[in-house]
Amino acid sequence: MAQPRKPLRALRHFLIPLIAAYITVAATAIVLLAPASAQSEPTGQSFTIPSLPYPVSGLRQRLIAEGKSPPNVDESLQTGIPALYFEPNADAGVFKAPYPAIVALPDCDNHFPAQWITILHEAGYAILLISPPKAHPAQDYCGGGKLQAPKHGLSYWAFDAISALHFLTEQTSVDGQNIAVFGYGYGAGAAQLAIYRDGHAKHYKHRFKALVGLRPQCMSEMDNFAPSMLVGIEKDPFNPPAWCHWRLDRDLRPGRTPVEFKTIESAQPLENQTTRTQLSVETNASTVDLIIDFLSEALSG
Repeated sequence: MAQPRKPLRALRHFLIPLIAAYITVAATAIVLLAPASAQSEPTGQSFTIPSLPYPVSGLRQRLIAEGKSPPNVDESLQTGIPALYFEPNADAGVFKAPYPAIVALPDCDNHFPAQWITILHEAGYAILLISPPKAHPAQDYCGGGKLQAPKHGLSYWAFDAISALHFLTEQTSVDGQNIAVFGYGYGAGAAQLAIYRDGHAKHYKHRFKALVGLRPQCMSEMDNFAPSMLVGIEKDPFNPPAWCHWRLDRDLRPGRTPVEFKTIESAQPLENQTTRTQLSVETNASTVDLIIDFLSEALSG
């Protein structure tokens, strides 16, 4: 076999160490840069939120005033509510307490998009992610329901959200006057009930200042006392935008605070079942801007 010519051989001996050195430097740079560029998910602190005393309805109050003894309310399902609390990183000096806060309500299978926790956390919000399915395990809303006949228990979940709201108002690091509720899927329906003018909230001191519903099940009343931003997916079979339009039209009453309803398109296939597969469009730039801009304005002071 013919030997390489001397000039080429010399060039090869020069280039190989040079390339190896370049690779070493590049690899080191990648290792050094990786932690700075990677987005790590925030870590939450576990809490058990005490449930508020169940409200006494107007009917029960009238019966009691008349000297009658209505049956006791079954409070067996109103227990402590498991939750994770995420506080903005004050060490960075960007966000200072007291923080505006979010009570996050998951879908019926207890799923809340982790990416949205990160988005809200990085935007400076304290987040309290509650777990109604763990608080009420006997109420299997996902397994017990189906597209044609969903199983509802929104009242319990809305009550959990209000209990979480009152818990946050007692935290010194949270601005108790600037707390919103953010519901996903089934949780968005419960969130709507938590700001219903004639719902549980009227019995308690503290109220949510705003609502965000992502892929909402629009089964709740919309005569609300707080502004709302609902973001649906076009052609969503389980959370049809038509339900939201019907509710919006039906509950348009004097004094109702603004309800914005936006629909976004998704190129991903939509499933025909109670539980939802998370779609990339739910966290794309335009959806994030839409929701964060709404929260910034609603919780501005």
